[in-house]
Amino acid sequence: MSTHSTYSGSRRPLSSQIVSLETLIYVGLSSAKANELWDRWTNWSPTGPRRETDPDDGFGLTVTFLDFIIGCSVEHTIDTVAEGNLEWRECLDACGINTATQDAIMEPKFRKLRLSNSCLYWARDTIEMRYKGLENPQQLGTAGIETDVWGSRSAIAALDAPGYTTLYKAMDQARIARLFDQSGAVSRIETLLTSPPSDFSGTRSHFYFTPDHAVAEYHAAYAKRRAHYESIVIVCLRIPNAAIETLAPPDIQKIFFPSNEWKELIWRSRTRRPFPPHLRKYREATLVIGTAAYKADLVYDRMKTWEEIAEEEVFRVGKAGQENGAVQYVFSGEEDGHEFLTEHARGVKVFPYPPAALEEFLANASW
Repeated sequence: MSTHSTYSGSRRPLSSQIVSLETLIYVGLSSAKANELWDRWTNWSPTGPRRETDPDDGFGLTVTFLDFIIGCSVEHTIDTVAEGNLEWRECLDACGINTATQDAIMEPKFRKLRLSNSCLYWARDTIEMRYKGLENPQQLGTAGIETDVWGSRSAIAALDAPGYTTLYKAMDQARIARLFDQSGAVSRIETLLTSPPSDFSGTRSHFYFTPDHAVAEYHAAYAKRRAHYESIVIVCLRIPNAAIETLAPPDIQKIFFPSNEWKELIWRSRTRRPFPPHLRKYREATLVIGTAAYKADLVYDRMKTWEEIAEEEVFRVGKAGQENGAVQYVFSGEEDGHEFLTEHARGVKVFPYPPAALEEFLANASW
């Protein structure tokens, strides 16, 4: 376990005992908030909807323990996208997040990444990541997961493949539990989908990848900082350059800052506004290559027009003074994108991101 773990309990709750007071504390709630929620859960109104632990009453509506936790902590809390730490601490306090978990979310080395989204987004993501880790305990030797860790020779070798474009995505392992079948072959690549709204779509799920392994490691390190025992991984896949080159408009689109079309696409996607005719080509494309946006959806919701988007809304990577706009490869989540990845993705590898990698990142981070 990382020396930066925020969990001080004597043991990790068992998956068979996931509905428990211990789980409420494990996912990041303060003792007071955990006891409040446990009292509400164990003294459930007889007229309320069925809990997942109740006998089946023949009706479809069921409240899961995770939904209950999120609903009683993150939801109905006023969000913030302020740059000041005080506003974030007040928001996390209102959610009932304990101090150690707050410190993990507020880790100074990840301030730039943290401000790419809102306070409630990271609070929810942290709770869900820890809970999913309890539901799906990660074990060494899991089919499809490399035995070598990120930073090993095989991981380094995956970074350089002549004739291929290597793409990366950082995730917690529990969320890709169905990616591989028992033989280790990719069976459900849709587990890598990103839900809307996102940079290039307000209503549809897409596959988002970065061609920059440093960006993937940045995301992996922040997830690892907020994790307890959960395994964080970096997914690597190779696409033959020849396959990408066979795509021609309208199947492939490229869009970069500072074009007005990029600004309007980002604004309409993040705010779930309808696409005018000139933007619909991005919805129908198999692959869109373009600049990644920065800041939370709430920031864009507060804009009256796409013309308010400026350089501050570009996700920039690299050392201070040498930053460039991050590029992302975005594949359609519809049949065409799914089929393209299924047919052309080569050597899909998933490398665990170990505690030692986090320690090294924190010691040398220059973001």
